[in-house]
Amino acid sequence: MGCGASKPKDGEAPMEPAPAKAKVIDDPPPTSAKEAEVPAVPATPNEPEPEPEVPQPKAPEPVAVAPEPSPEAAPEPTPAPAEEEEEEEEEEEEEEAEHEPLVKWPENASIYIGDYQFGPTPAPPGPPKPGVPYKAILSGRAAYGTGHVLDGDRPLGPIMPYCPYCCRLSLLMLESGMEFVPILIDGGDKPKWFKDAYEVAKTPAFLGQPGGNGDEWTGEFKDILGNLKASGNAELLAMCEPGGVAVETVEKHASTAGFAAALSFIAGTTTEGGKMLMMGLGGEAGLIKEGEPADEFRDRMVQTTRDAFGELEKIFAELASSGKPFLGGDKPNQADVYALTMILFSHNIYLGGLTADPAAPCQLADVGAPSLMPYVERWMERPSYVKCYRTKSTVQAPAMRNFSNMLMMAHDVMDGGKRIYTCLERLRELDVEYDGKEHPPVIGEAPSAEEPEPAEDSTPAETGEAAAKEEEDDEEEEDEDEPVVPWPEGLSPYVGDYLYGPEPGPGDRKPEAGKPFKAVLSARASYGGRNTAGELVDGDAALGPIMPFCPYCLRISLLLIESGVEFETFLIDAGDKPDWFINAYEKAETPAMMGSPGGLDDGQWVGESKDIIARACEQNEKFKELCEREGPITVEQIEKYANAVAFGMILGYIAPTEEESGKGLAMGLHGQAGLEPIEGETGAALRERCNAHFRAGLAEFEKMIGGLTTPFIGGDTPSKADVFAATTLFFSHNVAESGLCGDPVAMDKGASLADLGAPSVVPYLRRWMERPSWKTAYKTDCMYSTAVVACLANFAMMAKDMFDDGRKLNLILDNLRRRDADYNPDFVPPTN
Repeated sequence: MGCGASKPKDGEAPMEPAPAKAKVIDDPPPTSAKEAEVPAVPATPNEPEPEPEVPQPKAPEPVAVAPEPSPEAAPEPTPAPAEEEEEEEEEEEEEEAEHEPLVKWPENASIYIGDYQFGPTPAPPGPPKPGVPYKAILSGRAAYGTGHVLDGDRPLGPIMPYCPYCCRLSLLMLESGMEFVPILIDGGDKPKWFKDAYEVAKTPAFLGQPGGNGDEWTGEFKDILGNLKASGNAELLAMCEPGGVAVETVEKHASTAGFAAALSFIAGTTTEGGKMLMMGLGGEAGLIKEGEPADEFRDRMVQTTRDAFGELEKIFAELASSGKPFLGGDKPNQADVYALTMILFSHNIYLGGLTADPAAPCQLADVGAPSLMPYVERWMERPSYVKCYRTKSTVQAPAMRNFSNMLMMAHDVMDGGKRIYTCLERLRELDVEYDGKEHPPVIGEAPSAEEPEPAEDSTPAETGEAAAKEEEDDEEEEDEDEPVVPWPEGLSPYVGDYLYGPEPGPGDRKPEAGKPFKAVLSARASYGGRNTAGELVDGDAALGPIMPFCPYCLRISLLLIESGVEFETFLIDAGDKPDWFINAYEKAETPAMMGSPGGLDDGQWVGESKDIIARACEQNEKFKELCEREGPITVEQIEKYANAVAFGMILGYIAPTEEESGKGLAMGLHGQAGLEPIEGETGAALRERCNAHFRAGLAEFEKMIGGLTTPFIGGDTPSKADVFAATTLFFSHNVAESGLCGDPVAMDKGASLADLGAPSVVPYLRRWMERPSWKTAYKTDCMYSTAVVACLANFAMMAKDMFDDGRKLNLILDNLRRRDADYNPDFVPPTN
């Protein structure tokens, strides 16, 4: 499925095993007007961080035809008096039916398929951690796969968060650095555990502090926000300080625009439910006039919507001309949060056409508000947006699908649901998080690769066994020689600027004097289903190009380039090392060099990072000068904390593993991270220790980098210490953003190093990226490199119980894939 989104992007509630085709029953009845936890939008992920701009096309007309609604059932006759026992039995049956989930999901299947949550959210595993509350968020699906008139034959979609009120709290907390565990509550199929745990079963709701009260679920938006403010979080209190534009002003215009648009759509309803809905949407805002003819009411609501957009346009056009991105200045404030959530709601109403405005379906720019979506796009660049909504898109079909349950209270003006179906189809076609395909749950262990068929035995019995063994050995040897990624012979391995086929070796060529060959460890964002760590690790992700990632290799590259030394690079795919390299260099390790400076001029490959650097210092004066240039921070200081951060994150993630191979991996990572093993330590205790350890190391980096008075440690240009710092921090940055980190702020969903306490790191890396040396070495100037984490797949899968046999690792990689500018999710490899 397109970009990632509904997986535990935000620290989610426990992940269950994995998904077989979901069988579902009837769609939920329309919710009452009282349940006006009205709409918002979906999610992702994860976050922010410059991604390709999401186009906002004019909604195409749907080609699908809405199914005929089934005739309404006649009211059941009042039952004759029956025995008390029979009545009790009936009541019990009704209660069971009430608790029957809409989406039936196998108990032994993971709730996740790829990046998305398809199964129902399970109950939290225990009480929340101190300071990290559980947060129930109203969510929905683009379709329920039940054949309901609003869905037609559309299959089940993933659960995505959308409620504006829930998302306001999420954004305020994320922007203030407050942690929470999101619990997605499907508004069309609320889980029984939530109804049992919280009688009113409404959202937003909190369990734990800050936000909640005691050990019971707490609701009501205003109460929760008050509790959050009472926690004394300085950043939250600053966000809620009055600004140039009052929160009340923004909320009034934004809410009026959204609800008046929806009211125009249901104008003329005469059902009791429809009238209730009208009062629920427009009563408090004074939009309803008793006895007003339907046509007049409809026209007035369209004009009221346009007027509200006009007021919003004044605010945001003035903001754009000020040069500031947000109402709060360089960062959002409370008014920004309120504006975003309702602008997104209105945007989806107009994009789908759930309004009587004759211009719809259309963009908000088409109805006099061209400044609103550019404002939303500025929000989309912030990590909080993707972490909250789990998507980088602004098209959110689940929000409108669940809102449509309410609109169906006015079913007399909906042509049996066909009017809404048409609108939802537009949104489903545009929603990148809904692919319209069946996604059956995966149950149990993934099947292993098929064993080769035994060869027919035509040899005498006494020699048959030996012959079969010999044949087996030959087959194994052939398999070993077979490349992981096949590439048509004679075809260039390059597609555009990217290396997709295996790196061709130098053949009989030898390096020119002073221009050595250099082997750099690299990896792919996906092996196109051929990952040696397991087919589930890549899922259905397309083949990615080979990209350099190894910090040790890239240190040498940067030092050479900054010293003015030319060299020829050979990208060695860590998951599929080419035969020529294995044959030419017995160790087949990287970094490796042939020729000087760095290597030897005897035509042989030599390795070991420290040896290469030492040798290059002897062979090239400029290289030596760069390495000896001193600054306020030494290489030794950098190295002291480098591994503590990177390997501390990873060890914290796999700490609870029960796999024997995983325990062996954990023991090795102890040493890498600079931690002493503690006999009898539990996985949970080790995770906490790792989190504290890497955070302490990261805090040291923040002191060092944040305390610089020049662009680099070396001054205006980088020094050797800068090279070691940049390569280390880029690696750690991508590990954190992927979610391969045991800290609850980042685990599974990903987080920035700023979220983890080091806000100065990414600006420092961006200064590096402005230098030609970075683009030459890394072959990109994108902040997100899936190759960094993809290279760890085989090691990580030693603790496969922590990765749901690879499914969770695929989700972790997707956190980077969707932001990796060098990964093309639509790439189709050539065939012979």
